[in-house]
Amino acid sequence: MEEDILNDFYKAWQTLDAELITKHLDETFIYDSMWVFSSLDYQGYKDYIYGKFQTLKKHGITIEAEIVKDPYFGGKMIKLLQQGNRPCFYRIKIVNHKVVKGDLSGF
Repeated sequence: MEEDILNDFYKAWQTLDAELITKHLDETFIYDSMWVFSSLDYQGYKDYIYGKFQTLKKHGITIEAEIVKDPYFGGKMIKLLQQGNRPCFYRIKIVNHKVVKGDLSGF
């Protein structure tokens, strides 16, 4: 089940389909990013990811994504790369088959 959720997050970034992410979020979900100054809660993140994907689509921006091993915390994470930028890494925490935490960082 966790592998299926991770695969959906991966596919979401490949296709810019936010529903593949939001369907797995727990209502207690919290998102943190090195590039966002405050945490986003469940609704704040839903609004953010739908808007982000719409903007990427509108401007024809594609994101390369791949599932990679996490050398810091073990398990797997998603490596995201936009052309011309350094990669970033999206880690998720799953509890009872729902995603309760998302972290985006440069390492």
